[in-house]
Amino acid sequence: MGLSAATNSYALVLLFVFLAVVPAEAQQVNERMRSTFAQAEMLYRTAEPDQAIQPLTVVIEALLSSATSGDIDDEGQALLVRSLAYRADALIFAGERDVAEADLEQLLTLYPRVSIEGFRLSDAGANRFQRAEARLVGTLTFSATPLSARIFVDGEQLPEGITSYDLLAGTHLIEASLPGFTRQVQEVEIRADRAIEAEIALERISAVVRLMTRPVGATVLIDGKVVGETFGMPPRDWVPTGDAARYPRGEFSSVMEVEGLMPGRHEVEVILDGYRTFSAPLTIPDLADYQVGSIIMTANLGLVLLRGLAPDSEVWVDGRRTQPEAPLSSGNQGTLNSSSYRLSLEPGEYRITVSQADAGVFEEMVTVADRRSIALTVRLRPGLTFLGVVGSDRLGAETLENTLRGAFTESDYWAFLDRTDDAEGILQRTGATGDRLRAAVEGGTNSPSSLDWQRLQTTVSRELPGSIFVLGVLDDDELAAGADLWIWPSAPGPAVAERVQISLADRDMFEALATSLSETMTFQRSWTGMDLIASGIAMSPVVATVVPNGPAAAAGVRAGDQLITVAGNKVATVEGAANWFATFPPSSMVALGMVGPTGERTVELRMGATPTVVNPLEADRFYSVVWAMSAAAAGRRDVAVPSWLVELNQVAVFLHVSDWEAAVRKLTNLRAPEVSGVGYGLAQYWLGLALSEIGDLDGARAAFERSLGQPGARYLTNDGLFLAPMVRARLVALASTNNR
Repeated sequence: MGLSAATNSYALVLLFVFLAVVPAEAQQVNERMRSTFAQAEMLYRTAEPDQAIQPLTVVIEALLSSATSGDIDDEGQALLVRSLAYRADALIFAGERDVAEADLEQLLTLYPRVSIEGFRLSDAGANRFQRAEARLVGTLTFSATPLSARIFVDGEQLPEGITSYDLLAGTHLIEASLPGFTRQVQEVEIRADRAIEAEIALERISAVVRLMTRPVGATVLIDGKVVGETFGMPPRDWVPTGDAARYPRGEFSSVMEVEGLMPGRHEVEVILDGYRTFSAPLTIPDLADYQVGSIIMTANLGLVLLRGLAPDSEVWVDGRRTQPEAPLSSGNQGTLNSSSYRLSLEPGEYRITVSQADAGVFEEMVTVADRRSIALTVRLRPGLTFLGVVGSDRLGAETLENTLRGAFTESDYWAFLDRTDDAEGILQRTGATGDRLRAAVEGGTNSPSSLDWQRLQTTVSRELPGSIFVLGVLDDDELAAGADLWIWPSAPGPAVAERVQISLADRDMFEALATSLSETMTFQRSWTGMDLIASGIAMSPVVATVVPNGPAAAAGVRAGDQLITVAGNKVATVEGAANWFATFPPSSMVALGMVGPTGERTVELRMGATPTVVNPLEADRFYSVVWAMSAAAAGRRDVAVPSWLVELNQVAVFLHVSDWEAAVRKLTNLRAPEVSGVGYGLAQYWLGLALSEIGDLDGARAAFERSLGQPGARYLTNDGLFLAPMVRARLVALASTNNR
């Protein structure tokens, strides 16, 4: 059973009220209007079109006020036009001819140029519309010279090329204009059902210049006088050509038209902050239109040359990763070598940072000036990245920050990178709070278990350049007297931090720390190829052993010889001899005074070199620094350090922090040479130690046996302790473990 007519009317009234009072939900209202109009159109097409009057009224009332104010879109206008026409036709069907006439007058008043073609009105409705149109609407016809004149009727611009226009009967204002021409204004009286002709003739009074700029917002001056500022977007049909084709069309302005110019020579200037001023002469031969085209502004730019930049380096400008351009081959900067790259930057101060894998970091502040170049020679050094100070005592924090900057900025080994501002967000995201770090100290551990140190290390290494990272933590948030410095290597180094406790009042402690961190790590040192001992009988050191094929053997030194002088300097102790030998670099020649069975003699010894490996048991060494320096040596092309030697030093770091699994992984793939001294024997000895710690006793025994197969193997250096006794002791310990 359907609703009654009264109920239907009530529902439609409610719908109208909803549409009228909820303008904020425009999309929902439009959907309902579409639905209501579709229902009305269906009723209108049936045998009883008068049933469509109510829903058509809902649509008309919802749209009429917007149409009167001109605030209506194309879809709304189309709905309103059809609704008024359909309701008028339905009212005629219902016998309400006067009301229908009012709808048609309303329709023609709003839209005098409306056409009902395709509306499929009844014959009576179509006739009524034609009579109303003849009663209310007349036609304006006109001719314009020039044809491109812009014509406005009652303030509304007519489409270009139109020659006739329907208007409501009455007085209308016609305006015609065109840049470079006189402006014409006239009133015309439109009579219903009549055509009135208007003649428009504009007189040329000046030349017109048309131009566009990239970017938008440039100020244009002609002969020193400001004529306007570019804005907007280019015309839809504009196609960039020439240099303009290299840029997105959306970066160009709309066309600026400058009139009032007389024949002669003029000067065009275009200015915009941050860009070089464009200036060019313009000759106007006569009164006509001239196309200057698109003016492409050139940004103020200076050049930073990066000399010695490796192809796989990463470059940052103020913390933003940047791809440097290929080098210039010639020009004002002179000839550049093939490793020189360039950065084109706007004038200002910049922080230029270069990072190359593990090789190190280069950073420098530069001031860039327009059309000037600055040459930077990239010198990679391990990066010491300062992450700031955690703690609420601002005076204490500033004291610590300033002292650390002063201590490390002058370091010749480290590239000091202050990333205090950048690190604040990272520390918050990773939970590296002062409370957690202080709790670790109070709990007697140097690596806070409540902190995901690996996450912190990975995040910092990914977002900030650096080889080691330093974070200060004040010992008190109210009044700090000291601080803990946490130091850890970048990934993939061990995710373990080293802690140093310092006093804020002890400046010497800061300098000592800086000195300790800056001690250069050497991967080789001078080596004689002989072992000296104090015999207790002789007055000078005695040669205990001579390494076969070593420097001493090549010089003719024999076991049992007594060393009297080094380079003419008398020596009485083993330590004294070692101190003298340390002053001679590898490959240098040294005269040695020797006493043997045949008496005194002098031999010429060419100093050799021994690989050096860090002792994992040293208590006062910073192993974060060892890792950073090892990684830097592996990454630098100008330092010839064998990869196996770098990896052995990195293994020493893993052993120091008890990361046995990492040590096993590194040692399993390490290819050290099988030689007397440091090499394969030491690698296998350490592999046996690490495997023992993780419970692989069979693997440990096999590694120790392989080490024992290198009878000349030494510990840490070629003149270090022989490994064989140490290996045998480990094998005995393993055997006793198995017997339990």
